[in-house]
Amino acid sequence: MASFIPRSENERAHLLEQLQGLSVTMLKAVTIAMKVRSPKTKLSFAELAGGCLAFSGNDVPLTRAIGVGTAGPVSEEEVDSVESFYMSRDSDVRIVVSERTNSSLPTMLRSRGYRSDDFMQNWWLRLQEATAPPMSGDIEIVRAGRTQADAWARTVAAGFAEEKSAVDEKTIPQRVVDTFYCLGFADGAQPFFAKRNGIIAGGGVLHIIGETASIRTTSCRLQHRNKGVQIALLTARLETAIKAGCRFAFSSTDQPGASSRNLQKFGFNTLSTSFTMSLSH
Repeated sequence: MASFIPRSENERAHLLEQLQGLSVTMLKAVTIAMKVRSPKTKLSFAELAGGCLAFSGNDVPLTRAIGVGTAGPVSEEEVDSVESFYMSRDSDVRIVVSERTNSSLPTMLRSRGYRSDDFMQNWWLRLQEATAPPMSGDIEIVRAGRTQADAWARTVAAGFAEEKSAVDEKTIPQRVVDTFYCLGFADGAQPFFAKRNGIIAGGGVLHIIGETASIRTTSCRLQHRNKGVQIALLTARLETAIKAGCRFAFSSTDQPGASSRNLQKFGFNTLSTSFTMSLSH
């Protein structure tokens, strides 16, 4: 068996706990970053039902709850409190369900009319065992500075929006730009540009918290795909994480495809799955 498989159920449980802690810390950081980007937004945090509830705007996907139900069964009254937190802010309720979530919670939420979406596959890597495939020589990875925040946010947002046709990054809605700013420039986040032949081709984030690193918020512009941009971004961020003393790296993908295949090339392996249960206000 490959050495990057968890060595025991105890290690797997520890990794799942680390992943949740990383996710909660990042959620708080990106929510606080919204206050810098959009001072008029009334931010809120709450610790309820064993989880962290964050609100950074009723139109922002970062508004969600992580960890609810992971400390044990959740009562109907506790779910009422979670719903009240979001509904009082004119926001949909979005609760992340992981493999640490008590099994009774999804059943309860379905009975209340919640729908399931945003299915994610979570990956992990023991950094001392990372492998690196060859990197294209025409691609350069550089850090994005604060003065480049708007350009970085628009580049990465456009990369996510592009499917079969190119998107003019100037047409990206300001609220979307604000959201990507928070993802890239929150405390602990390190945003990177990818340049191909001197032209900005994409970007991604390395988020370091203690000995763990999150490889996230990565996209490549349509015209530069299948040219090694994602491999170069992964290589640079993993090298940075190793130099920073990180032991583990985590990442998530929403569906099988190029991103998951690229992670596997570096030695990442599936750790768990998660999804979001949502209720419209």
